[in-house]
Amino acid sequence: MKRVLPPALLVSLLVAFSFVGPKLQETLPGFSPMPAMFFCAAACMSPRWLWLPLVAWLLYYTITNLTQGYNWDFQLAVVLGGFAFAAGVGSLLRGKNWVALVGGSIGAAVLFYGVTNTGSWLMLPDYPKTWTGYIQAQTVGLPGYPPAWAFLKGLISATALFTGLFLLGQRKWGSSPVPAVSQAPQRMRR
Repeated sequence: MKRVLPPALLVSLLVAFSFVGPKLQETLPGFSPMPAMFFCAAACMSPRWLWLPLVAWLLYYTITNLTQGYNWDFQLAVVLGGFAFAAGVGSLLRGKNWVALVGGSIGAAVLFYGVTNTGSWLMLPDYPKTWTGYIQAQTVGLPGYPPAWAFLKGLISATALFTGLFLLGQRKWGSSPVPAVSQAPQRMRR
């Protein structure tokens, strides 16, 4: 029961965020804990725990789509690709100190942003398929929406915050990784 409680609590908190998150999008677009969760699961937990942020995100995505009237589309694959990159960066930083992990999570957020905005540029007919259209997708976005860079700002803020909270919760804040110690009995020299 003790092993199931933390993952269940995390999934519950992320699903609850799916109700609060859309209201935050008006003031801080892009503010989402999900890329940080994929990064932290890969960086601080065993790879077998990557199902946890995936289940949380699928619940979050489903609830958000139902409450806001969106349909499922191919953008789902692009977002999953962004999460895969965030998890990949996290796995590369497994066992590093908290400074490397927070910095890496911000790098993963920028990579997630680049992947998802590139996917939007490729799939949305509103963007011209030119270098200028690509730059528009990465910076100002489409008319009638907040500028794309505002999503990057929200994503970096959320990723730094949620990674910091995750590390604090894992008691890794301010400590460096401890090398594995052999459990084999040591022979004493006489």
